[in-house]
Amino acid sequence: MPIRPSPAVVRASDLLDALAVEPDRRYSVSELARLVGVPRATCDAVLLALADGGLVARDEQRRYSLGPRLIALADAARASNTALRAAALRAEALARAESAVVAVSTRDGDQTWVAHVYDFGPAIGLRTRAGDAIELVPPFGAAFVAWDDDTGIQRWLDRADPPLGPDEQARYRAALEAVRRRGYSVSIASDRAVDLAQALDRLSRHPHGDDAIAIRDRAIRDIAHGEYLAAEIEPESTTRLTQISAPIVEPGGRVSTAIMLLGPSHEVPAAETARLGELVRGAAARASTDVGGGPSATGR
Repeated sequence: MPIRPSPAVVRASDLLDALAVEPDRRYSVSELARLVGVPRATCDAVLLALADGGLVARDEQRRYSLGPRLIALADAARASNTALRAAALRAEALARAESAVVAVSTRDGDQTWVAHVYDFGPAIGLRTRAGDAIELVPPFGAAFVAWDDDTGIQRWLDRADPPLGPDEQARYRAALEAVRRRGYSVSIASDRAVDLAQALDRLSRHPHGDDAIAIRDRAIRDIAHGEYLAAEIEPESTTRLTQISAPIVEPGGRVSTAIMLLGPSHEVPAAETARLGELVRGAAARASTDVGGGPSATGR
């Protein structure tokens, strides 16, 4: 029989995620039970176990927050991930140089999540925050998937819901080829992309908000069948970018980390898109060299 994840561990993970949304806030057991959708008694038992391990802190009013032991665990996790450290240094330098918002994202199974954000951008513009996550479904995660083998790419394509038609699959494969050739992916802004960004922002503050979940899922379905992931950039075109991402290629060709520059809030000509893309690709290539890997544009 297949081994299933421990329900208690899953609930503990959900509780830590909920506490991380507003780390300065302290929550009652009832509030946390409501946030993660479990019975109060179950929530209380899991929180007591986490408190015993120092993973959560409990005050005199029995209100909970993140615990001090998580600091040591987070530092250890960062120290063990050389690609993440290298990407963070290059991303911060790029954000400062371009007065932009630059993030480092990492791949975790079938999703990607934001590990670091360096915000030197204008007051009005696209934003993300550490901890934001999104499923690895078309068109998201192209900077990771473009370096997968054919089986991995097909698995990614098959995650689209509703399923992609043959022409759509061919279009995505052509876009992934363009990503490998350039060394970076380009995402085009749309109304659905704005809906998705707003839904993700709401979910970062209220992880179990049904309305935001519904908007997110609907936006992802619609975006999958649109032109979000750019293939060729026409020389005379102007584009409103969502983001440009480039992978850190580790030894052996593994790609688990990427640098992502969030697009300006206005349309930019193709030459500017190319300039920004080369800056992101260059930052990722230097991070790849830092960890002993290869340049991101070498392909498979």
